[in-house]
Amino acid sequence: MIALLGATGYTGKLVAAELARLELPHRLGGRDPAKLGALPPDGVAEPFVVDATDPARLDLFLDGATAIISCAGPFARIGLAVVEAAVRNGVPYLDSAGEREFMRLVYERFTEARVPLVPACGFDFVPGDLAAAVAAAAVGGRVREVVVGYDLGAMSPSRGTVRTMLGAARSGGGGPALARTRRVRFPSGEKDVVEVPWGEQLTVPRHVPGATVVAGFVAPPLAGPALSLAAGAMRLVAPALEPLVGLLPEGPPARRRRRASFTIVADARGEGARRSAVVCEGRDVYGLTARFLVAAARRVGGAGALTPAQALDPVPFLDAVSGDGPTGRFEWRRM
Repeated sequence: MIALLGATGYTGKLVAAELARLELPHRLGGRDPAKLGALPPDGVAEPFVVDATDPARLDLFLDGATAIISCAGPFARIGLAVVEAAVRNGVPYLDSAGEREFMRLVYERFTEARVPLVPACGFDFVPGDLAAAVAAAAVGGRVREVVVGYDLGAMSPSRGTVRTMLGAARSGGGGPALARTRRVRFPSGEKDVVEVPWGEQLTVPRHVPGATVVAGFVAPPLAGPALSLAAGAMRLVAPALEPLVGLLPEGPPARRRRRASFTIVADARGEGARRSAVVCEGRDVYGLTARFLVAAARRVGGAGALTPAQALDPVPFLDAVSGDGPTGRFEWRRM
């Protein structure tokens, strides 16, 4: 039985629908009984009122669970209590976090846990981390640098994503605005990738030790300085914008989600001319987050705080989540 925390939120409802579609027994956890009661009945779900700040209630929520998927954020505020409950109850843990500071804390504090703990196991940052692992393994020998570049189109963030972005901006993003630029070959041609504080800078070094890791987004030439200025400005205005987040829609409707496209290239560079790249492409990042989380909850292994590439066998997992369906389209290949 998979325990899903944050089941009444935007991403949580997508994960709940994927669990129901696969007819997997699961427990739906949320703070609000009315919102839990409004979830569509599916015959394999058990609603459970639980607050992430209540350790005793979390223990009851995890009783009998084979894994917990947490979509309850902001993770920087309430996430660690859920990780601690998973460790206390010996239950494998996965979440949809994209918050660097929270990821860093999990990696630092739970190295010796008896069960696998995998933060950032949705679209943030499964494709980039697993693709980087596959590309690095194909280089043969020492990997000097790994570049993970994102080319995104027609993205519509959820209310929770906007709240997370503002929180990261207010705190400085959880890391320096490095703004290094790398030229990367995408399927559509070579493009500039400008670095931002991003998850693969934390995940990839854990399984490709010694490599420089650059992660960021496709941007016009000389965009780095502009991004640094924009980050500084956002840090100043974020406190004023945060109260307005509640006025936003919960998230994009299904048709708009399906228009959101992405291409992710992981480019591993060794000594001399040795080089290997992997590309992931698809649509609907929120739907795919649900697909990745549920697939990971069924396959996760290892012990301690792990990245997706450490907790999942990269090639079989990427193959398993490939395809076009109700949770979006995903495909990957070596370049």
